[in-house]
Amino acid sequence: MNIDELNADWASDCTIDENHLDRESVRTPNLHAKYLRLLSFHKMKQSALEADYNNMRTRKFRYYRGEMTRDELTELGWDQWQGTKPLKNEMDEFLTGDADLNKILIKCAYMKTMVETIESIMNQIKARDWSIRNAIEFKKFIAGS
Repeated sequence: MNIDELNADWASDCTIDENHLDRESVRTPNLHAKYLRLLSFHKMKQSALEADYNNMRTRKFRYYRGEMTRDELTELGWDQWQGTKPLKNEMDEFLTGDADLNKILIKCAYMKTMVETIESIMNQIKARDWSIRNAIEFKKFIAGS
């Protein structure tokens, strides 16, 4: 599921049918379960991407320092680093500009956005019962009770 599909799904799920508030109240736990599953899945995926980033960062650190064996380079499909060995204070510059690391960072940022969006949806689901209660109270008020 991508962010557009998530937003489209929530756009249909977030509506409250004012003519059937009883059904809407019963639907709240189902919505909670649905988005809790999504939140758990995406948080786990976010953790896996962060681990991938850390592993790749370690590999790239060793790569730029010229510490990788020929077998490791072959396995990764990389050529031997031909530049000068960066100084300690230059290493962050090399790692920040590395294309492979940046690809993983983009995926991490996307997953973080997904998690934050689902957390926001979960907060709305928590407030849903209050919205339904307010709608019921308003109907009572209009009816003269």
